[in-house]
Amino acid sequence: MHHSPSSSEIISPLPPSNNTQLINWDTPSHPNAPYPRLDEDAKDRSGYCSTGGSTVVSLEETPLRATLSRHFTANIDTTHTDIILIICGFVGGLVDGLSFNAWGSFSSMQTGNTVFIALGVSGQPAYPSYLWAKSLIALTVFITSNILFIHVSRALSPRRRSTLILSFGVQTAALLAAAILVQLGIIDPKPEDPRAPIEWMQILPISLLSFQAGGQIIASRVLGFDEIPTVVLTTLLCDLLVDPKLTAKANPKRNRRVGAFLALFLGAMTAGGLSKVTEMAASLWFAMGLKLTITVGLFVWRAERERKSDIEG
Repeated sequence: MHHSPSSSEIISPLPPSNNTQLINWDTPSHPNAPYPRLDEDAKDRSGYCSTGGSTVVSLEETPLRATLSRHFTANIDTTHTDIILIICGFVGGLVDGLSFNAWGSFSSMQTGNTVFIALGVSGQPAYPSYLWAKSLIALTVFITSNILFIHVSRALSPRRRSTLILSFGVQTAALLAAAILVQLGIIDPKPEDPRAPIEWMQILPISLLSFQAGGQIIASRVLGFDEIPTVVLTTLLCDLLVDPKLTAKANPKRNRRVGAFLALFLGAMTAGGLSKVTEMAASLWFAMGLKLTITVGLFVWRAERERKSDIEG
């Protein structure tokens, strides 16, 4: 039987005009479903929205993305980060022992390099020649590293998790590059003859080691442990001995200074021991592994908790 449409089912088309908005829709299958309103933009439930004739992807954050964002932008809790710096002190002794034993120049301890530079003004020591040049390059790279690390840290928020991961990741990469140069034989793995002409290729690993050393000392300042500079012992020992609470039962700063001293000493001793039983690159791979462990650890390090006063305010 032919069913004639009722008047409520007939929609008369509007005549086109410049001020009339044309909207195409299908008749709702549900009898009580409302028709779209003219003052609403047509929305797609799939996550896309149409506005002004263009399709735009909705940028709403997913719960996982929001969680990761909060995790990496949070400041880390500096409690127990002195352990990280004491490990860095061990690395400093390790690479300095290797660098001086093999290439006659320090990479972390710039006091020694400064003395070599000053002696070079008077042409001393006679052997190896141009020792002052390697020391000058190491000192210059170290200063440049300090400037870069501190300004980048300030720009990205110093104690933010992602900033510290970036800092230690760069230090790890520098050690990795130095280890590869020595492992592949690009840099002579044997200690140089003091009377032989200087090998300028040695500047590459020395510069890489000096660069990562700059990141270490900036990390000690960022984390708030000035008593653990990780690259020098002179002021550390002085501060340790002049401490009025040196013999007190509870003295965290004294404990950190003693730990940092022992770590650097053991690192240099380890470099000497490894040079007798294995290749020079072993010390660099060991140092790189320690820095990589620190970098990975920062991914899961506890975040700084908000103070109660900040929450209430």
